[in-house]
Amino acid sequence: METNLAGGEANLRSSPKPPETSLMATTSVTAAAATLSAMQALCTLEASHLSMWMFGLLLSLTVLGSSSAPTYPWRDPMTRERIMCQQCPPGTFVAQHCTKDRQTVCKPCPELHYTQYWNYLDECRYCNIICGEQEVEVHQCNATHNRVCQCQEGYYSNSEFCIRHSECPLGHGVVKPGTPFMNTKCEECPPGFFSDVSSSTKPCQEHQNCQQQGKLTNVPGNQFHDTRCTTCGMAKGNGTQEAGKEDCKQAVIDFVVYQNIPVRKLKRLQQLLEQHSTRKYSQGNRAAIQEKFRAYLLQLKEDHLELTKELLIALRAVKLHEIEEEVRKRFNLVSEI
Repeated sequence: METNLAGGEANLRSSPKPPETSLMATTSVTAAAATLSAMQALCTLEASHLSMWMFGLLLSLTVLGSSSAPTYPWRDPMTRERIMCQQCPPGTFVAQHCTKDRQTVCKPCPELHYTQYWNYLDECRYCNIICGEQEVEVHQCNATHNRVCQCQEGYYSNSEFCIRHSECPLGHGVVKPGTPFMNTKCEECPPGFFSDVSSSTKPCQEHQNCQQQGKLTNVPGNQFHDTRCTTCGMAKGNGTQEAGKEDCKQAVIDFVVYQNIPVRKLKRLQQLLEQHSTRKYSQGNRAAIQEKFRAYLLQLKEDHLELTKELLIALRAVKLHEIEEEVRKRFNLVSEI
């Protein structure tokens, strides 16, 4: 059968059309007649009824226009006449093309098949999209849509692959979380903010204010770590009791760990204090090593009575004499070895 009737469409536009073979022409004449009749009636209406009548007229014309289905050219197999057939709506396909005496016959799409638009297809399309690795189905295959997949949570689409969202490194925070279609966006933490973890979800955090907590600033914050507060060494005249030894132990740890120690010496200091430990030595940049080293020392101080003394010995062994002296002076450890 002939399906491309572009030339036939031109002939139909340039020559008179028999009423029985031109549904659209009939519809147009009917609509024009209805409009003319309505305009004649409008002239006889009273002014008080004008607004209400106009509303009804516009509504009728809107319904008339929206009810007409799109068409396609076809040739009647019996008469060989060129005719215009109505297309089938989404979710259906053409079971039988129209004839001079009968309109198009449409049937619903079978399972796992669909048509998304008005069409004159002889069969529905197969739902051929299959969700791949790291993808989830967000729209099931149905009569009007193919299956829709997208990257699962924590991944985004890049060149047809699902890639894990990037983590913002230490000192950087998330300004725009990743989506199934976009990677994480990071920014360097501005002054007054920090990030001490690599994360694909956490933004930069604001430094804590020690004074508001009634504490002293032990270590100022930077982009890699928070401000470290302490009650160690606070005078009794402030209304606060002298902090206990545990708080002072932690203050010493924080003060030493966050000094600007060269990475090579920081690793050596770590090795001396972890010489009996079976865990692997920390790797990475200074900020990463500092955080891991601090976590280890805080764990160690819980059951290690001589940690402060051992820390002073290690500082001396690594030849960090200035830091050793500052620790003794700051925390009144003159009596220590």
